[in-house]
Amino acid sequence: MPQIDHNSRSVLGRGIRSKLAGDALTLSTAHLVGLLTPFITVPYLARVLQPEGFGLLVFAQSFALWLVLVVEFGFDLSGTRVVSRIRQDSHSLAKTVLGIQSAKIIVFFLVIPLVITVFFTVPLFAQNPVYLIWGFLYAGSRGLTPNWYFLGQERMAVPALLEASGKVLATIGVFLLVHSPEDGWRVLALQALGLASATFCMTLWMHSEISWARPSLMEGFQTLKESSGIFVFRGASGLYMQANAFILGLLVAPSMVGFFGGAERIVRAAISLLQPISQAFFPRVSHSVLKDTAEAGRLLRLSFFWIGGLGVVMGSTSFLAAPLLVNLLLGPGYDIAIPILQVLSVLAPIIGVGTVFGIQWALPMGLEFQFSMLVLFAGVLNILLALILVPSLGGMGMAGSVVIAEALVAGGLILLFKRRGGRFWPLGVPQHDELQSTYDV
Repeated sequence: MPQIDHNSRSVLGRGIRSKLAGDALTLSTAHLVGLLTPFITVPYLARVLQPEGFGLLVFAQSFALWLVLVVEFGFDLSGTRVVSRIRQDSHSLAKTVLGIQSAKIIVFFLVIPLVITVFFTVPLFAQNPVYLIWGFLYAGSRGLTPNWYFLGQERMAVPALLEASGKVLATIGVFLLVHSPEDGWRVLALQALGLASATFCMTLWMHSEISWARPSLMEGFQTLKESSGIFVFRGASGLYMQANAFILGLLVAPSMVGFFGGAERIVRAAISLLQPISQAFFPRVSHSVLKDTAEAGRLLRLSFFWIGGLGVVMGSTSFLAAPLLVNLLLGPGYDIAIPILQVLSVLAPIIGVGTVFGIQWALPMGLEFQFSMLVLFAGVLNILLALILVPSLGGMGMAGSVVIAEALVAGGLILLFKRRGGRFWPLGVPQHDELQSTYDV
């Protein structure tokens, strides 16, 4: 077997670390734009729409974000993983693209009866159908985005920047077109149109490399079957991540949804800083886990250090600065959101831990079933706790339900890790040379 000298390994390692750092930097820059847009628009919308109108918007967005998870069907994870492993095989890559696109089209049309059912069964949507229509179009635009193709190829710059550009244009549109509590639906319309433009451009770019092919029902249903495990995980996770405001809106008045939604927006914006780091690590861990366990372990330690550490910082800041953040970002009349924000701030470190053990380890290891069952149980528990706590505690009850559900997932993943992988990949503090790989970021 040919030997690689120390200097060669050092050069190779620096190249890999530099690429990883560049991916994280690109995603972080684009994600920073996505992070800043809510901090720009939320203060304006919270004041213009008032708690009730803002609550209606948050209610519709919450349902739309959960619907995104259904349309995506887990391909943002499973598709990324597959593409990262076959990206050198053009034939297999083309077959994968055909299968995923066909599957997403099937799911998109299957979702339509669900949306119609929601219209007739949810009073807020029956009274405000324009919110449901644009929410559905938003879900379709985002769910059909071929991010999985570019993430799997570790070519993240252009897709990230396209999405960021769409968000910037939507933000400009908010200030031009939203001026009263009755204009909330226009926010959804602008977001849907921005995403649709980005999705269209990314799809054309993908097919400049992969030939167009007629969608195949057979390939689509086979691909759906292969991704069903991750779909259960994503759909169930949405029950305690994306759908909280929607669940709350079924039980209390829209104004309380506005208080909870405002607090949740602040926390989720902080937590979203974890996403670009996770996205940058995921394809490389997926590629290494089957070929180089030592490299996979190194990446896991590095991921845990930064994601977990950043989660603690974000959570502590949100808790201590809650009064300031609510008054600054939401404005007068939203004081009820302060204790809700303090409870939700606990989510940042919990989600940081869950991201490392779940997304970075369990999924690349092929433990979709165990992960999905854990998440499904947590999602059902979140709904049951909400039914018990929300009628008497309102938004605080919903916040407590979410924290308990997320803690259950993180704790369960730690136990799974100890049983299946802890003895192989101890998560200690990274070595100096390992930390060196992130200094460029």
